[in-house]
Order: sequence, then C-alpha cells, then structure tokens
Amino acid sequence: MRKNEVNVKCKVETEVVANLLSDLAKNFREGKVVIQKGGSFVTLKPVGQIEVELEATEKKGKQRIEIQLSWKEEILLEQTEDEFRISGDEPCLNEEIPVEEQAEKDSVLCRKW
Repeated sequence: MRKNEVNVKCKVETEVVANLLSDLAKNFREGKVVIQKGGSFVTLKPVGQIEVELEATEKKGKQRIEIQLSWKEEILLEQTEDEFRISGDEPCLNEEIPVEEQAEKDSVLCRKW
C-alpha cells in the first residue's frame, strides 16, 4: 500500500489557527477530511474509535500543544442481497404487521446481520 502524505509547517495568526481547527472539527463530524497543499492531498475518513494523544507544555516562555489523532480504516463487508436474522419467533409471512410494531419487535427479538 502506498503512503500518501502532506506536511504543513507555517506561522499564522491566532484567528487563522482557530479557523483551521473549526474546519477540521466540521469535517470530522461529516466523516471526511481532505488536506491539500499544492498538487498533493490526502483524504481521511475518520470512523469508529479514534485514538487521541494530547500534550501541552510550557518551558522558558515557549508554549506548545501537540495533538495526534489516529484510527484504522473501516473495512466494509460485502452486503448480501438478503438480510438474515436469528430469533426465536417465526415470521408472519401472510399478515401485514404495522411498521412501528415490526421495528419494535425487530429491535427486541432479532439481531440483524
């Protein structure tokens, strides 16, 4: 697997950093973060459990925050055409069950796979 990487190091005003962090948070919530510099870019899709490392230091008048976020790519399993279930109840194939009642029954008695 090939490694895609974009590195950015620059000095900017506090307001620019605040906007950068807001954009990052917004895109995390949306599930897709694209970081681009020139013609290079990396597309990240944060999912599941995200490991967070946060370090704050102050030494001789210099202050620093380091934030590292990491996760594993979600592996999508192929969907079969037919959903299958395991439960203790036989399905009612000939009679209509109201949608709300069926949803409640599914959530209580059946585990969808």
